[in-house]
Amino acid sequence: MNDIEYVPIAALNQYAYCSHRCWRMFCAGEFIDNQYTIEGTTLHDRVHTIG
Repeated sequence: MNDIEYVPIAALNQYAYCSHRCWRMFCAGEFIDNQYTIEGTTLHDRVHTIG
């Protein structure tokens, strides 16, 4: 009864852009990284490691 399902902020952003795209990414699990998302993830990870 206390299991709360949260909606990721990224899902709200994708839903605002295109509800079908949001469904494909977050419900069907059809997201595939490309060079830009990989680069962004790498750069973002550096933020947490640089002192």
